[in-house]
Parts: sequence; C-alpha cells; structure tokens
Amino acid sequence: MSKTLDTPLTSAEFAADVVCGAPSLREVFARHLGTVWRIARAFGVPADEADDVAQEVFLVVHRKLHTFQPSRSLPAWLFGITRNVVLMRRRAHTRRERRLSAVEPPLPPREPEASFELRQAAAFMQEFLDGLDEDKRMAFLLADIEGLTASEIAEALEIPLGTVFSRLRAARLKLEQFSQRLRARSVRRPP
Repeated sequence: MSKTLDTPLTSAEFAADVVCGAPSLREVFARHLGTVWRIARAFGVPADEADDVAQEVFLVVHRKLHTFQPSRSLPAWLFGITRNVVLMRRRAHTRRERRLSAVEPPLPPREPEASFELRQAAAFMQEFLDGLDEDKRMAFLLADIEGLTASEIAEALEIPLGTVFSRLRAARLKLEQFSQRLRARSVRRPP
C-alpha cells in the first residue's frame, strides 16, 4: 500500500527517513498538520487560533527536526512540542492581560457638543487670563486652578499673605466683570 501525503508517517517510517538522511519538513507538515491542529484544540485553543499554533509548532519542528531521535514516537514528539507552544502562548496571554489590567481604561469619547463647549470654556478662560497682569494671573492660577492655599501661594511667590488676598480679590473681580461683558455681548447678538 503506497503512502500519500495525507497519511501520517508511522514512527518507524519517519525513523527510516531520518536514518536515510531524508527527513522532510514538508512531508511531516503535510501528514501531521491535522494532528497538531486537533491537539491544539484539545488543549483549549480556539479554532480561529489553532492555525497560528500549528504554524508555531512547525516552526519549532523546522528548528529541531535534526534532533529528533528515531527511537521516539513522532506523534508523541509533536504532541510535546504542541503542548509547549500552547503553554507559552497562555503565559504570554496572561502576562499581556496582567499588563493591560494595570492600565486605566480610556475615557469614553466625548460628545461633539461637549468637546465644543469644553473648547469654548478653555478659550474663554485663556482670554480672561491673557487680560490679567502677571501678578494677578499667577495668584489666580495658583489658587483657583491649581488649588494652592493662600499661605502656599505667599511662600511660592515670596510675597506677603495680604498681597496674595489682594491679588486674588482683584483677579476674581476682573473675572466677574469679564463674564458680564461676555454675557452682554451674547445677549446683543441676534440668534
């Protein structure tokens, strides 16, 4: 009975090929691809990943074919390689999942209206800040944006505490006036 490429080689036939110096990766691949694929599936590899596992297995077979001992069972040898490839993939998947779980999930995308409103608010605040002199701007930024206390601001700017309160009062008054002017402009515009 003649063998076709679809018929798996027995260990004895494969060993005879090895002894003759003619182990063919192509022949091993053609005759044992189905076996490797089924072993991968038996280890729980999803069907859509089994082809990738089989490819990795035969890359290992290609590198190690010269080390195969004819006294061993070829299917057992392929089983061992397949098991190792599956275990390595599982470990890599576990490491990847562990790294991904350590990262905070991204924020949900903003609605276009919210993004527009946010840009408008940022432009409003930047226009206001640009209109302040540097002393008031620094006091306002440190207090109302960065959340520092008046004492911390006095220390950071190396100024008296009373000066911090004075600059903050002046900056907040300017913010109120700026907001009123902006509201007045928007009321006068026709819809």
